[in-house]
Amino acid sequence: MRKGFTLVELLTSMGIVGVLAGILLPAIQASRESSRRAACASNLRQVGVAFAQHEQAQRALPVGAANVASGTYGFSWWVDLLPFLEEGALFDRLDRRSAYCGSPILGINGRTVDRVMLDFMLCPSSPLPPFWQTGSFETLMPSYVGISGATNHDGFPETRVETCCTGKNDGQISAGGVLVPNLQISSRQVSDGLSKTVAVGECSDYSYASNGRAYRIDGGFAYGWLTGTFMTGIPPKYATMVSGRPFNLTTVRYPPNLSGYHHPGVNSGYGINNPLNSAHPGGVQVLKLDGSVEFLEDSVSVRVLKLLATRDDGIVLDAIP
Repeated sequence: MRKGFTLVELLTSMGIVGVLAGILLPAIQASRESSRRAACASNLRQVGVAFAQHEQAQRALPVGAANVASGTYGFSWWVDLLPFLEEGALFDRLDRRSAYCGSPILGINGRTVDRVMLDFMLCPSSPLPPFWQTGSFETLMPSYVGISGATNHDGFPETRVETCCTGKNDGQISAGGVLVPNLQISSRQVSDGLSKTVAVGECSDYSYASNGRAYRIDGGFAYGWLTGTFMTGIPPKYATMVSGRPFNLTTVRYPPNLSGYHHPGVNSGYGINNPLNSAHPGGVQVLKLDGSVEFLEDSVSVRVLKLLATRDDGIVLDAIP
């Protein structure tokens, strides 16, 4: 006579398996997130090396967001880095002079960038779809955003600011950082030190309204990595208007992973003060100008983040509180 499991034994075995799965699954998920976070940091380090090589070749960092002579959309800082990110062939295919050359919708380069995947622009932990329909084409939306400086809210001593870019005119753009609209900054101008100044940060998760609706606030949305600005001037003389937001840049006003879409200067289309955010538990990763990557915890103070975003505030942080 063959022996088999009794119902009690089977249920007990299933219960044990369930308990083990409950114990192991969080550890597996944590391991996967650790791997994704490491890959994200590696992306940022690549960008840091590209910044250094660009400055060596051009004696300055890229323009944060450029217009073209006709006052139409020029390129973001991403474009000038392409040759230093092993994408020289893509760079050479781009028309860099025509009106709206930085717009995949209005300009001539939409087909060139259509469905082009650039892995170094994407955080593996991000829940955001990597491509977005831009006119007739689909364009990559980067997980990382350039830092143009900090606002002067909360008494922060910044004068290179201009009211900007949202429907209520309640955002503020700065030129105190290292990636600035219509301006190139060199390392010589970063008097606080390259290791004390943030150039790029993550903006790779949704922002949520009070009714639970999710909004994209990533820096390139909804034009993508190609796009700079169509406005002229440099803050505090940036020729601003409601739709004059520079793409792929943010001005620091809030702590990382700020909860809520209702805050002034936060907007899916025109948010110049969209906060740094990520799907990494507890914080965001940032690239410093010396090429190092640091994980900033959500608890970091706004003042400290603003100091890191400003190239020449005269206050050098030995450690991040």
